[in-house]
Amino acid sequence: MLRGTLSARTIRELPTSSLQTSCYIEPIEHCSVVYRTIREPSAWAIVVAEKISGHRYEIGQVSDAYKLFEEFDGEIFLLEVQHNEHGFNLRLLSNGNGVAPVYFYQNGDLISFDWDSYRLAQTVGHKSLDFQFLCRAIVDPVYTYRTPFSNIQSLPPRTELLWDGSRLAVSQLEGEELNIEIDREDAGSFIIDHVAAYLSKRASPEHKLAVELSGGIDSSFVALAAFRAWQGRGITLGIDIGFGPERGSQLHRRNKVVKAVGCQDFLIDIREYLPTFELSKHDLESRYLLAEEYESAFARIWQIAQERGCNVITGGYGGDELFPALTTDEVRQDKLRGVTEADLSRIESVYEELFTPKAWQALNDGFIGELDAGYLGKSARLAVMKRAPLLLSRGFWPVFPLFDEKLAAALLTATADERHEKSALQQAVKALLGDNDIFGLYEKETLEGASDHSLRANADEVVRLLANSRLIDVGILRGGAIRKDSIGDLSDKGNPYSPVLSVLYATEKFIRWNL
Repeated sequence: MLRGTLSARTIRELPTSSLQTSCYIEPIEHCSVVYRTIREPSAWAIVVAEKISGHRYEIGQVSDAYKLFEEFDGEIFLLEVQHNEHGFNLRLLSNGNGVAPVYFYQNGDLISFDWDSYRLAQTVGHKSLDFQFLCRAIVDPVYTYRTPFSNIQSLPPRTELLWDGSRLAVSQLEGEELNIEIDREDAGSFIIDHVAAYLSKRASPEHKLAVELSGGIDSSFVALAAFRAWQGRGITLGIDIGFGPERGSQLHRRNKVVKAVGCQDFLIDIREYLPTFELSKHDLESRYLLAEEYESAFARIWQIAQERGCNVITGGYGGDELFPALTTDEVRQDKLRGVTEADLSRIESVYEELFTPKAWQALNDGFIGELDAGYLGKSARLAVMKRAPLLLSRGFWPVFPLFDEKLAAALLTATADERHEKSALQQAVKALLGDNDIFGLYEKETLEGASDHSLRANADEVVRLLANSRLIDVGILRGGAIRKDSIGDLSDKGNPYSPVLSVLYATEKFIRWNL
């Protein structure tokens, strides 16, 4: 929600939005955001906060800004500078869940911020790759606040950044005590009430929302709850996965929800937006933030939302972290990858064959330097951090009611059977549908067929590019390791290269467009 550059030489002056100076800060402009500046003789401060009902934004002094920060129940940033003749101290405080992240980097006596990591990266003259990060991102999704650049960092929620012109430090803020407890057997009712209160604070009459609705448990609940809060002012958006045995039941559940909320619905077919493996200029986040290979499909549904005048987008992000499975599978496949029948040990041997010794060592070294993710897991935060800048850049405000610290903390007090396999959330959906259970024995949809189909259709191009890859130049892939005669037939479901090549290609896209 903030972007700009501060210079240690001129930081005593309140930054303006003038791009002619080396010291400026500007907030995102959106109807859901409040922006306030405060100037005092030896201090100044900027507050950027989500606009929610029940809060007054009359801020005249820095102390008022801190009071708002301490009591606020939404997204908020407080940037403060205290200065005198001897120097200055800058503090940037981040609260809320981190729906609108801030990325930052220091260059000499300058520090730059941006909520769009891609835009910030483009301003960095000499980006330094985080080699270990890229190696890990290729093999498995990297649930982390690190970025692919070692000199660009993300400010996680509930953290404090301190800067005195030379030293830069980030530390965790002490979180407020969360005393919410589910003191009754029905966690489903608790979820309905909590989310209703969350959404009612944000459902202003001037807002029109679009709900990303897959027909799964999380998005179905959010759609039913959001249309109640918004009093029907919105539309639903969906992507028909087009593949797999779960497709029919998924669409059936989705249609039940659309009929219940009585809205206009837009559904696009993934088969019309399969990745062609071209290097897209719009692939802003790429593999390192779990970006789908289906960027054009999401771009289309967001375009539809824009055309219908929506300024808020919501969905079920965070639900997986609220209801951790009580039993784990030995094999956990990423739903965005092409899933093959290849043995995982064979896939591991493929990576060992393709990676340089340096890359293989980086992959197996300990991954350190992370702050505590709190009640919400890193995968939920990363999914939202991936989504938010793309939505903000298109003029939407992201509202994700399941991505909520207080709700996550409360559900830790629920009984095990209510948390297992999201049974409480299924009960909440059933109640909102008038005691109609649309899930029963639930099988989640995946996009596994789409990725595999597109890879086979573009196999020659993928192999050609990876054989002359930038991943070879930076020392991750061995030269000459990827050849058409060595990878075999990609139409064979047991081919261990299939789930590897599309991930390598996505990382290749990132390197080609960002270096």
